[in-house]
Amino acid sequence: MVPGEAQGAPGALLERPLALRYLILVAAHPLRSSIALLALGAAFWRAWQACQAGLGLGLDGQLVTIKGADVQPRRADGAHQARSAPTNPPGRPHPAMAEAPEPYMSTSLRESIVTGPTEANTLGPTLFVTPCQESFRSGVLLSQAVIVTTIASTIREHSREGKKVKTIMVSGEIDPLQHEDFRQISENLKDIAKKWFPKARLHLIGFPRFIDSPGRAVALDYFHEVTLRLEAGTQKTYSAMTGEKGEVLKRVNSTLARLDLGNLVIRARFVRGDIDNSTASEVRGWIKSLEAVKPAKVEISTPKKSPWAKTKAITATRLKEIGAEVEEKLGVPVETIEE
Repeated sequence: MVPGEAQGAPGALLERPLALRYLILVAAHPLRSSIALLALGAAFWRAWQACQAGLGLGLDGQLVTIKGADVQPRRADGAHQARSAPTNPPGRPHPAMAEAPEPYMSTSLRESIVTGPTEANTLGPTLFVTPCQESFRSGVLLSQAVIVTTIASTIREHSREGKKVKTIMVSGEIDPLQHEDFRQISENLKDIAKKWFPKARLHLIGFPRFIDSPGRAVALDYFHEVTLRLEAGTQKTYSAMTGEKGEVLKRVNSTLARLDLGNLVIRARFVRGDIDNSTASEVRGWIKSLEAVKPAKVEISTPKKSPWAKTKAITATRLKEIGAEVEEKLGVPVETIEE
C-alpha cells in the first residue's frame, strides 16, 4: 500500500477495483477484517437455517409447540404414511415424568391428540388418544416428546378436576402402530394412567401391519385389550384393501400366531363389489388364519359407507352367517358391531 494514497489522497483508494480495495483494507487491518468475516459468515449461516426451518418451525425444521422441551417431530386403512421424528437425545429428562415446564400448545392441536372423556357404548367415560399427528412438515409426525407431554398434562388436569375416566382408547385415522416411537408412547401412557387413573383400562385399535417390529410387539402388552383389523382371507384381497403387497398378509398372520396374545380382538369389515371379502372362499381363508392367531374375541361389521371404491355393504343375513361360522370353527365369542 502506498502511504500517500491511504493518507493524503483518500479518493484514490475508491478509484481502484473492488477486489484490490478489499485486499488493501485486509492488509492494513488484518485483525478487524478477520472478525468481520467471522461475523458475516455466522450471519449467513443463521439466515440459511431460518430459511430451512420456515415460519413457526425450530431447529431442523421441526414444529415448535412446547416451551422448554425438545420438539422433534401413516392412515388407519393400512396405507403407507408419514415417518416419525427421532426420539429424545440420551440423557434428557423423560417428558412424561416432568411436572414443569407446562406445555404451550394451541388448543386445537392439544384436543386433536387427547379428546374426551365422553361416554362410549360399554366402555364408560372414555378418553381418546390419537398419537399419530402430522406436523407442519408434510410427511413428518409429531415426536413422542410432544405426544407424551400433551397426554401427561391433559390426563393430570382431568384427574385434578375430578373427572371420571374408565377407558383410555388409543386409535386414530392414522394407525397408531405406525409411529416409530409407539413403544415409548405406550409405556409412558401406561405409567401416566397408573398415576392419575389407576382403574382405567387401556385399549388399542390398529392394524397388524407393523407388529413384526420387536418394540411394537412389546408395546401390545401394555394394553388391557388390543383390537387389530384383519379383514382379508387371501393375499389378493389384502393387497386390494390395503394397497400393500399381498405377502405382507402371510407375515402378519405368522407374527400374530407367534405372539399368541391373550388380549387380542380381531375386527373385520365385510364388503362386496370390486372388492369382496365375504365370499365363501375368502371367509374360509380368513377363519383358517384366525385358527392360528387364536383371538380372544372377533368383531364383525359391514359399513354403511364403504371406505373402498365401488363396494357396498353385505346383507345382514350374510353377516350373520359369517358370525355363526366363526363361532363354530373357532369357539370364541363373535360380536356384530356398527362402524
